[in-house]
Amino acid sequence: MKSRFTLWAVCAVGVLLMAQFATALDKIEGPWYWMITESPAGQGGAAVTDEDGIDEATKGKLTETDVAEQGITKEILKVKFAENYKWTEGEIAAVGGNNINDMLIKIKLGPGGDVNDHCSYAVINAVSKATKKGVEARVGSDDSVKVWMNGEEVHKNPVNRGAGDFQDTFEVDIKKGDNVFMVKVCERGGGWSMFAGIDAPLEYNLEFKGLPVEPAGKLATQWAEIKRSY
Repeated sequence: MKSRFTLWAVCAVGVLLMAQFATALDKIEGPWYWMITESPAGQGGAAVTDEDGIDEATKGKLTETDVAEQGITKEILKVKFAENYKWTEGEIAAVGGNNINDMLIKIKLGPGGDVNDHCSYAVINAVSKATKKGVEARVGSDDSVKVWMNGEEVHKNPVNRGAGDFQDTFEVDIKKGDNVFMVKVCERGGGWSMFAGIDAPLEYNLEFKGLPVEPAGKLATQWAEIKRSY
């Protein structure tokens, strides 16, 4: 009887440790490049998950697929968005049910205040030392979410919900070297939040191939169109 109890206790501890390990995936805080686009009043969130907000905001000069494939390049930075919004660097908190809205206020992107009926686009470069297939990735979102890796749509959840942590699990394929990772979250009302993580030893930066770093004396030309949050 005692041995059975001991075995049960060991198994229980093992399950708890596995569960703890499974939820220990780090959230990508960034900095990311951010853009927001406006949705029809009262029709944000799940209803516009498949609407190309970038295409609409740029009058056809740029699409979600363009950004998801290329990342943020010198040419993409030249494309004008509605409201004269510009791709802006910003770090997002790993906790909180309104971390997108809070971050947008901090980096001064958007109309300010409590923003509803908008979609956010977060883009980051994930650098890997090796090719990896079927890597687990997780996201949480308030409200709906769509995710791309190197231009390929890898996850979508057209739902209106709240979020304070990871909620969805999916898989991504990672190339050796640079990988463009983009997350779209469409907000209807209330909180606006995003959480994303990839279970692989990756380094994150904003050094996309189409955005070369120039010598110090030439940086003004290269970065003139980028609003920094620092």
